[in-house]
Amino acid sequence: MDRMRVVATVVALALFPATAYADMMERRTARIIRNAGHWCDRVSDLQLDKRKSTPERRVVLVTCYDIRHFAQYELVVGGDNKVRSIKKM
Repeated sequence: MDRMRVVATVVALALFPATAYADMMERRTARIIRNAGHWCDRVSDLQLDKRKSTPERRVVLVTCYDIRHFAQYELVVGGDNKVRSIKKM
């Protein structure tokens, strides 16, 4: 899986969600968060934080939720579409 392409798509999804494609990207986003050592079984919401984002640095707010667990993360994506950081909110 090309991580840069996934991150670019996550940002696009935050702006323009589409059902089947959104589901696939939500699963990939959850996998990226889990691979960084955090909990995320299911992404329930993705939003681009327009206040904190710039063309060189985009901030995506991710909410992970299942019936028993809830967590929110802030993904910082650089201008080269690589994840710079994943921070639990």
